[in-house]
Amino acid sequence: MKRNTRRKGYLLLESLTALTISILIIFTLNYCINEQFKLLNSWERKVNADKIVLLHLKNKDVPNNLVIKGQEYYFTQLDDYYHVKVGKNDYKFKK
Repeated sequence: MKRNTRRKGYLLLESLTALTISILIIFTLNYCINEQFKLLNSWERKVNADKIVLLHLKNKDVPNNLVIKGQEYYFTQLDDYYHVKVGKNDYKFKK
């Protein structure tokens, strides 16, 4: 007859360790994905600010306040640069 050499406590500890590692992996992936979405949103705001400046260069009839995907963009033109403000972010472009 074969004897069971593993103890029940060891199996429980092994299962808890595997569960802990799995939870850490899930939280790490969740954090990384959220950071990537923040980065993508930042790039999208910059690209939209560039588009707004190009629209104003092409056509002067474009309104200064635009809403794109729920974000309000404010365009102003100063002596030496163009200024686009969206939320807390300011984007300045030299003429």
